[in-house]
Amino acid sequence: MKDTYFDALMAATRPKSYHAKTDFTDRVMTSIRSPEILSSQFRKKSVNKKETLFMKLRHLPKFAIVAIAIGALLVVSGSAFAAYQLLWPKPEVHVSQPTTSASGRKEVAISFAQCGSTTLASHYELKSNATITIDEVPMVLKAHCELDAIGAWADTTFPHDGPGMGIGAGGASMTEHDSTYVNVSLATHVKAKDAQSITFEGLTKYNQTDTTMTPTSATRYIADGRDVTADGIQVGDAVAYVTSNVAHYTPSSTCNATTCSMTGKPVSSTLVAVVKLDQPFQYYDQLAWQSLSEVTVCSGNPEDTCTAGYGGAIDLYNGNAVFKDKGDQMKEIQGVVTQLNGPSTVIRSTSGTLFTIVTNTDVVSTYNTQKAAQYYNNQVVKIGSTLFVRYVESADQHNHTLYADQLSSFQLSLELVGKSDLPKAY
Repeated sequence: MKDTYFDALMAATRPKSYHAKTDFTDRVMTSIRSPEILSSQFRKKSVNKKETLFMKLRHLPKFAIVAIAIGALLVVSGSAFAAYQLLWPKPEVHVSQPTTSASGRKEVAISFAQCGSTTLASHYELKSNATITIDEVPMVLKAHCELDAIGAWADTTFPHDGPGMGIGAGGASMTEHDSTYVNVSLATHVKAKDAQSITFEGLTKYNQTDTTMTPTSATRYIADGRDVTADGIQVGDAVAYVTSNVAHYTPSSTCNATTCSMTGKPVSSTLVAVVKLDQPFQYYDQLAWQSLSEVTVCSGNPEDTCTAGYGGAIDLYNGNAVFKDKGDQMKEIQGVVTQLNGPSTVIRSTSGTLFTIVTNTDVVSTYNTQKAAQYYNNQVVKIGSTLFVRYVESADQHNHTLYADQLSSFQLSLELVGKSDLPKAY
């Protein structure tokens, strides 16, 4: 189509009521100072010295223009498709080179983490009885983040009951009801698979048995964070699977207007997604994750760090500390024992500060002589043991001597990896 013919067609579409505003056009044309190629007549002139991209394309053979257009479309559409299909941000964890922590264990710092809905601690240290090495810590952290990202995606993707579902009018009583919830499995393997069923391998170390489920037409298969066909998941792949479950809850006979206990019974479980995992399987192992202690800032003592995460503690003293003033807060401190003086125990925190814990009786000796050997694998409190203290104090005070009426708990910290581990002092 020639340009003049096209111009004529455009002019023909002008409404009959239209009146040209020549004064406006004149003002606009007068204000243009840079040389512009405005009309079809000018576009036909030779402008080789400053040809635009489209002018250059006009000189190419038609088959070349078509090939370029198809290539550009593939690039653009491919990028858009990848961005659209990514179901959750790729887990990413950056860790420092290992150093030695205040407790003498290997430690890494987290400089950046994209971890689903979870925020990683700023530091992690490797327990002395860990099932992994310090070099494997970055992969274990990334695997943990991936499972959390899958869980966060499942929670927002598949319907489930919100908090308080099943509560009667006004929330004062509980009634018999069904409840829907979503569950993400531990990491496992696909043991068998066909069009009618898929079997997930049970982990014998956790006393798990194989689980066989029937996929539906709505079951989603996911690899590399994107939806794939069912053939994208094969026997032997490391996976986590997502189920939508229904449980029936019945109130106990002792329920009243204010309190009620409910008994739940599984009704159904539907396979809604199978997700292929990115990391080598061993890094998803529960014992690998539980080999790490989180190193966090002690509540109320910002200059010191306390360990958290999977672990345990033995109670030496349980107090009844109360909040006496609106400025009071619950604080924490952890440190190694430097002195044992009957009812007075001195610990050194990670900042080097000495805290003295004073109880009404010699609770440490009582534990060492009457409980340690009989119940706790003879893990006695001694110089070098790690103790954890939770206590009440005004937010603007930082006393280093803590008395019995301030104490909520006084504990011997344990270093555990598995549930069946014998108690081992941290």
